[in-house]
Amino acid sequence: MQITTLPVYSKLADPAAVPPEILAKLPAGWQLSEHQLATYRALRDPHVDVVINTAMTGDGKSLAGLLPLLTAPHPTGTLALFPTNELITDQLGSAGRTLPLWGRPADWAGALFGARLDELTAAVDELSRAETLLRELNTRRLVLSNPDILHAILQFRYQQRGRTPTHVVGQLPLLFDQLTFDEFHIFETPQVVAVLTGLLFLTVQQPALKTLFLSATPSPEVVSLLNRAGLSDQLRLIDPQQECWYHHGDDPGIGWRPILQGSTLTFAPHSAEEWLDTGGEQTLLDWFHTYRPGARAALIVNSVATALRLVERLRPALARQGLSVEPNTGITGRRVRTESFHADLLVGTSTVDVGVDFRINMLIFEADSAGTFLQRLGRLGRHISFRDRDGREHQFEAFSAHALVPPFIYERLTRPEAALAAPLRDGENYTREQLGQLIRSVFPQPARFDQYTRRWGRFVPARVIQTLSEKELRLTFASVRDQLLPRYGALIQGRLSDALRDWREYQRRGESLLVQEAQSFRGSSPFACGLLKEDEGDVVSYDLFWLLANAHLELLSREAFCAGVRRLGKSDLPYRRGDHRFFFRWRGLRQHQEQVHVILLAEVARWGGERQQSAQVLPGIKIDCAGHEFIERLNRTLLAEPCVALIIPGYEPRQVRRMLYLSPGLQLLPYRADSGEGGEQEGTIAFGRDALLLDSRLAARPLGNAPDDPMIY
Repeated sequence: MQITTLPVYSKLADPAAVPPEILAKLPAGWQLSEHQLATYRALRDPHVDVVINTAMTGDGKSLAGLLPLLTAPHPTGTLALFPTNELITDQLGSAGRTLPLWGRPADWAGALFGARLDELTAAVDELSRAETLLRELNTRRLVLSNPDILHAILQFRYQQRGRTPTHVVGQLPLLFDQLTFDEFHIFETPQVVAVLTGLLFLTVQQPALKTLFLSATPSPEVVSLLNRAGLSDQLRLIDPQQECWYHHGDDPGIGWRPILQGSTLTFAPHSAEEWLDTGGEQTLLDWFHTYRPGARAALIVNSVATALRLVERLRPALARQGLSVEPNTGITGRRVRTESFHADLLVGTSTVDVGVDFRINMLIFEADSAGTFLQRLGRLGRHISFRDRDGREHQFEAFSAHALVPPFIYERLTRPEAALAAPLRDGENYTREQLGQLIRSVFPQPARFDQYTRRWGRFVPARVIQTLSEKELRLTFASVRDQLLPRYGALIQGRLSDALRDWREYQRRGESLLVQEAQSFRGSSPFACGLLKEDEGDVVSYDLFWLLANAHLELLSREAFCAGVRRLGKSDLPYRRGDHRFFFRWRGLRQHQEQVHVILLAEVARWGGERQQSAQVLPGIKIDCAGHEFIERLNRTLLAEPCVALIIPGYEPRQVRRMLYLSPGLQLLPYRADSGEGGEQEGTIAFGRDALLLDSRLAARPLGNAPDDPMIY
């Protein structure tokens, strides 16, 4: 099945309508799109506090958000938040090129994320992490960071010696008059609640603060939470599709500019490995043979292990043709990730899904959801050329995409009797909008966690109120608390006093870990491990369970690991802090994935039904996975470490995932436990933030009837 997606053009703003302050700085040959001008006007409107721009991928949403900073005579500052460090790095390079064109110094822009903050702190011994953070915030007009750091600041995680807990937080309204959240649609309920909690706190102190959300596909949930937070009254939605600022098809001529090239799009009911086995490898080689040197490709898959196996498989075949292939995954070191953008073929995962500015003309991608499909397809057709390593420019002559979807989705797309909407017609042309509507109709709707805010999200604003109620802050922030309490109550649809009471009860019962998990931005990564990748000259952090299942490893002590990090010329500060559970040396990828089993203590197996299918603090766990001689050494540590988890007796992980429509990103593992006299129990376990999400889903409708006595097998 092959269709053609039509090219897309964006309507340009009338030059006569562009304000003089922009015309005075606009680089020669540049023209603004209608949506960019509308965004600028909204951000300058004193009656607008929140702006949402839904322009398509490749239409310059990021520039729209920078216009006030680029044109104001005395700009304050913009804090731009991106969901991945890969995107921060990409946008930093773009900002460094853009600022001088508008007469601004390139060093106005700076990147700030966890690893970068560690590097800066290590370079100046006398500064604490909080002091380094403040120094960077004070010396940059455009700070490119992630919401994780903003959330940590707004939850008072960064403290400066000799200052009140609110000192670092209090600097933000003084340094920045605009917050920009890019690719906001990828965040789930916990992150949205955390962002809005912080946003309300900042706007109470700085009413003139502007907030811009950039998202080609904003979820209805975001708009609903904005309404509950009381931010919709001063909201401006910039929707270019609704305003007819897009044209699909032939070039409409003067007044429009191309933003996405037309492309063939071929569907196949395969995984990436199956696609290569059934002729895909030759398809890839033929593409390079036909269009080289004007050819570059990306292959994006759902699994890190799959990506690494594909690199090993394809490297010899491509090398024989003088072609290069490099991985770009969460476990790939920074140097190799950078190198991957210069390779003939990049093999990536979700690390490159979001916002990264690809210069490719062939894309092969797996998709297990509508959002993933549209996000990945948006990587293609953004540019008509690329520069090679030697600086030579090569034009793209054609564009091609191959979408690898589950068989049942393929049937819905192609067979009238299976279709939920009018099926695709082979050889036909489709606009991106038409294709998007069809894709959203055939993929199952992802699981929603509507009760999360009431059950667990409430502890994020509770921390703000608790801190502002401390003795040294109580009087100073009395009016701030009075303004926040009703708005926070509306956001969580409950009373903050109840959240504070329940928080104290969790503390009394020794279950503070549950609240700590809820108050983190993306979850606490309870099983994060340091990984020494000497073959890449780099060091990364990754999940214990994935590593055990997919990698050959050598267990290291913290001291030996840090020594290895220093030998690579890198700072070992992040690994001396104690956030990582274990440390390994990478010895290669396993040929086949091994199953990791969690083993629970007998006392957990004897829990009654009231503690099953709900988030709990486990006293410790053990694990079992074939092929690792050091498992017992790991278990001695794991048994002594309490952790947040949720158990579902009697159900296998695949059953739970299917019944609850859970995304592959929510990690489920099989467990077993011996309750002694009661016999052996088996089921599914989730940890950390995943446990809280499942708790909010199962609280109202648990799977089956959880019995009072353990389910015995």
